[in-house]
Amino acid sequence: MRAPNALRDFVKLRPEVEAVLQHVGLRTWDLVLVDATGLWVRDEFEDEEAAEAVCRELGIRVHRGWDDPRIVRRMGARDHWNTPDGQRRGL
Repeated sequence: MRAPNALRDFVKLRPEVEAVLQHVGLRTWDLVLVDATGLWVRDEFEDEEAAEAVCRELGIRVHRGWDDPRIVRRMGARDHWNTPDGQRRGL
């Protein structure tokens, strides 16, 4: 499976990107890419193997779940609602 363009562009343009893979539905896996500054992007996959293949293609480290405190701190490092360039996904 080829990596979606949004994920490919994110990895090319952002520093130190890592991935978090999480099971979110009966047949749905979320792949969340997070950069060193706390910016993130996500995509859905039908199975775990497809998401892992995308990570291999992009050359990024993958975490299964949010067990690593370092990646959790990275995700929460940015206050998206109070900075002009924040990602406001809830709108």
